[in-house]
This record gives sequence, structure tokens and C-alpha cells, in this order.
Amino acid sequence: MRLITIQSDDARATIAPDVGGRLLQLEIHDGMAWQPLLLAPVDPEVLVDEPLAWGCYPMTPWPGRIADAHFAWQGRDYVLPANDGPHAIHGRGVFNEWRVAAESSTSCRMELDLAGPWPFPAHAIHEIRLAPGEITLRQELRSTSDAPFPGGVGWHPWFRRDVRPGHEPRIGLDGAQVYETAPDLIPNGRLVPVSGATDLRLGPVLGERRLDSCYRDIRGPIVLRWRDLELTIASTPNMGHAVVYTPERGFCVEPQTCAPDAFNLAARGIEDTGLAVVDPGTPLIAETIWHWRRA
Repeated sequence: MRLITIQSDDARATIAPDVGGRLLQLEIHDGMAWQPLLLAPVDPEVLVDEPLAWGCYPMTPWPGRIADAHFAWQGRDYVLPANDGPHAIHGRGVFNEWRVAAESSTSCRMELDLAGPWPFPAHAIHEIRLAPGEITLRQELRSTSDAPFPGGVGWHPWFRRDVRPGHEPRIGLDGAQVYETAPDLIPNGRLVPVSGATDLRLGPVLGERRLDSCYRDIRGPIVLRWRDLELTIASTPNMGHAVVYTPERGFCVEPQTCAPDAFNLAARGIEDTGLAVVDPGTPLIAETIWHWRRA
């Protein structure tokens, strides 16, 4: 398995193009030591069997779940491989080997032709760039035929809880609404006000909150804090959604362009799902930048 390391003055990143084109680890120097921020396996070969549980991977050509692995588009029905019970989850990029198109000491650009289970000719690009104090993640989703298709992209980082042992992380996210979901986490299209565990507007301690919630119309950057270490996640305006997932082993804050099951929600007439229409003249381009500092 090929691993690529890029480095700036105060950070180094390990990239695994062969297993989902992912950022496998991000380490920052906090003035005392190198501090890993992401959950990563000791043996990278684990990624072959557990691709969804580690690092930070790009979700393309859709993020989250598609209900019953099925959607309709322009009068035709399309079926995808089910890989989350009856549903299809997190796109196709995470399950494929990406080609390294360019690399330097501070950046890596990977590309993937989306074929097979994705029914539309398409090309995906994932670029990772390091600079002092920040990392930039950029995705492009392009059509390689005359046929437009529905699309969405996002990132799924697995953050460590124990960056500062003995201190629970905090999540600050200025979003007033979340999608209401069925028990299988498929949104029904209704938005409900945040309350209790889902209200992250004041940056509460994560603690025992067990969330798997999609926020819409997020205002400003998302701020993560481990005691004195602060990570700010700022994204392009089209990244108006974010899923916060908080199992016991770590936590995920996933900026994305659209809601889970956006293809089917939009087909039912639900507005503002973030669904993009990708055609040869209109690629979907999104970017997220993480800044860090000691508070």
C-alpha cells in the first residue's frame, strides 16, 4: 500500500491514495510535540476491510445515505450497491483506488474515474495542500459526457477524542436546525430546531452526547477544541450542510454540499437540500480549510 507524506513548518499529513484517496493522518506540532488529530489504524492494511472507520476520506459523488440504494433522475430509476443495510452510503470514492496525478513536498492531487456502480460518466479530483497553520482539502466532481447528473461531495474526518487526555473535546457549530430522521437515519425532509444534545451553538463539551445529525444553513466556521488546542473548519459557501457523528471511539464533523438522501428529497420537492446538477460546463467544486492554533 502506497503512503505519501507531505509536510509544512508545523504539520505533516499522511495520504493513502490506494484506499479511498484519503487523508490518513494529520499531525500538528503544538509547540511541544507532534500531535495526531485523526483516528488511524496502526496497520494501514486494515483500511481495506474497514474503509469507513478511519482518517478523513472524500465522499463523492454523494455524501451520507441514499435511501434503499435507489433514486430517480430525469424520468429514469437508478439502483446502487447497498452497503449500509438496504441503503447506499458515502459515495463511491472511499471504496476505490485513486491515481496520484501530482505531488510535492506540501501537496498531493489525486484523481478517480467514477464508473461501474455509479451510472454516469464522471471524474473526481481530491487535492490536499499544507501550509503553515492550515490544511486545505479541495474536491471537484466533473461530468465526462453530455448527460447531467445529480451530485454532492463532502469529507468524513474521524477525530480523536484523546488529543488532550483527560479533557473532553468541544464542538462549536452555529446551526439552528437539523433534519428529522427515521430510525435508520434517513431524513424525512422536515427540519426541527436544535435542542438539548443537538444544540452546539455555544461550543459545549462533547461528553456523552451521541449524535448522528445533519445541520443545515451553518453560519460561520465550525470550531473544535481540545483544552488549549483549537481547530477551525471553514468551507466554501456551497458547503452549507454538516453531519456531526459522535460514537464512543471518536467523533466526526463532516462538511458537505448537500443533505443525506438529497437526491430523493429533491425529487419529492424538498427545497434547499444542496443538491447540485453536474454537467460538462458546471463541475461541482468545494473546499474546506482547517486552521489550528493554541488558544
